[in-house]
Amino acid sequence: MSAEQAVEAPKFTPEQVRAATTREAVLKALLDQVEDAYETARTDVQAMLDEQQRLSGGTKFDACLPDGTKVGDVGLTGGEPAAKVTDERAFADWARERFPSEAVTKLVKTVQPRFVKLLLDQMTAAGVAQILDEETGEVLDVPGVEIKATRRRSHSMRFTRKSKTRPKDGRALVADAWRVGVLAPIVLPALAPAPPADESEAAA
Repeated sequence: MSAEQAVEAPKFTPEQVRAATTREAVLKALLDQVEDAYETARTDVQAMLDEQQRLSGGTKFDACLPDGTKVGDVGLTGGEPAAKVTDERAFADWARERFPSEAVTKLVKTVQPRFVKLLLDQMTAAGVAQILDEETGEVLDVPGVEIKATRRRSHSMRFTRKSKTRPKDGRALVADAWRVGVLAPIVLPALAPAPPADESEAAA
């Protein structure tokens, strides 16, 4: 038999292949459970944080283990209201007529970007699609502009960091709590260890 015809020796034994595929299967099954639970938890938390902000104005809340140990905090993000041009033509027509000195002619007559930004900043600060004409003192409704959220409301999680008085960060503290079994029953009950069999049941 020539060297070209020699059968290549396998790099992995059947036992290694079986162990690797089993590991992937187990991790995939666990990952599916965790991802489903995480999406449900994230949806629930968003609804609760939105309500808390509406009722109390709070935007940041602690995340703690069952024993009260803080492992991180959750903060609201996005949803800040800002003035946005939603109808370019209506806004431009109004701005050119009301403030002709701010109109510029390119291929078509439009409004200077810096002036648009100035107006939008004023309306964002006021929280309404209106501006004050400083020359006349008149409050002007601005067509083509709405006060809308700049980004979809969401929230972010930040874990605590290690310090001189706390040798472990929030992730490590969660891992420790998971190892001793206090988290699975309340966070992932589907993956929680079965309760020990009652002695009377075992005797039977």
